[in-house]
Amino acid sequence: MIIIAEIGINHNGSLNLAHELIRQAKLNGANVAKFQFYDPEKIFGPSGSHPNEEAFRQAQTVQFGFEEARQLSKWCVEEDIEFMASAFDEERFMWLEELGVRRHKIASRTVQDGALCDKILSTGKECFISLGLWQGQEVPFSAPNATYLLCVTKYPCEYSDISMPLSFQKSKYQGFSDHTLGIEASLVAIGRGATVIEKHFTLNKGLAGPDHVCSMTPDELFNLSRFGRDMEKFTRAAATP
Repeated sequence: MIIIAEIGINHNGSLNLAHELIRQAKLNGANVAKFQFYDPEKIFGPSGSHPNEEAFRQAQTVQFGFEEARQLSKWCVEEDIEFMASAFDEERFMWLEELGVRRHKIASRTVQDGALCDKILSTGKECFISLGLWQGQEVPFSAPNATYLLCVTKYPCEYSDISMPLSFQKSKYQGFSDHTLGIEASLVAIGRGATVIEKHFTLNKGLAGPDHVCSMTPDELFNLSRFGRDMEKFTRAAATP
């Protein structure tokens, strides 16, 4: 099972905080420390044109350039945790390729950008793909390196928002990108066979920013790793004839 600590933008624009989040992700059982790289103007539109100017201004404060991304990658190597990021445009995708990432993440929003997704998938590297905004019955790409995650694009989302399969092995999903409060939904997903869990990660849920409230803390990550891996072993053993 792979646990992705989605640091995302929870560093709040601070490299020092990002470093500590990487360290705590490793110490508490995550396999991957993941970030988000995007150009706010490409996401929200030019300043003054978006109905939520506060969100636009906040997004401008939490984005790193290439040299900062390189430093994050170096810290992940030092802490012995995989570095990963969602790249929301081709330029930032090329950053990740230059940094030699092992795998890519395609966010729900990016699934609608077929050209970018094709370029990411064409690397042949495993790509985790969230389907929070996908409306189709079938998966959007047939590439063998695509790994699909159940996702609800609400922050936070309620349990009632999730149509979780009884068996992930019998569904189109291999994993779960969890935006609920707490870790219970992730543990249920593991019990139903999910092999990838992605969840936002923070040191303090009270910090300013849109994702902290539905993030797990280091203690919650520790429990998710501890109990989730035990559940995975039990589920595997129970399935053995």
